[in-house]
Amino acid sequence: MFNIFKKLKDPQKLAAKASRTGNSEKAVELYSDAIKFEKEKQSPDKSFLSDMYLLRGEIYLSRGVAILSSSDFLNSIDCNPKNGIAHNDLGIWYTIEQFSAPDFIRAFEHLEKAIEFCPDRLDFKMNRAIVKVKMGDKENGRQDLEQLLNDGFEEAKVAIEKFCG
Repeated sequence: MFNIFKKLKDPQKLAAKASRTGNSEKAVELYSDAIKFEKEKQSPDKSFLSDMYLLRGEIYLSRGVAILSSSDFLNSIDCNPKNGIAHNDLGIWYTIEQFSAPDFIRAFEHLEKAIEFCPDRLDFKMNRAIVKVKMGDKENGRQDLEQLLNDGFEEAKVAIEKFCG
């Protein structure tokens, strides 16, 4: 099948097509091509590359492909150290037991950066609070979750029940 986006090697159009497809394998292929073609440019757009690695990493994570997801999150951060979403996703990755032994210290470090770069993301703050609980700092973690609940973030109630109950 003739693919005009690949022929044109237009990373932006490839990324747009990837975001619209409902097929995760096709999306990974399109994001991979977008990354490849962007990196071939004389002056690649690091922010765009960061976003492409992040999106591809999220697909890998959702499919349970541990090594590729963590690698993409690290590449995303390498391209844009202030990508708070990539820090959050990598922080979560470090807590997933079926991938490896959880590394809550590294998870906490990345979640701190995620909050630094995206201070309005209450879900990132909830993730950090849960990691605090998992690290053994149950009192502070619970206080953080209760504060989030008081601030109207209802998802914190589920976290309190699951992790502090």
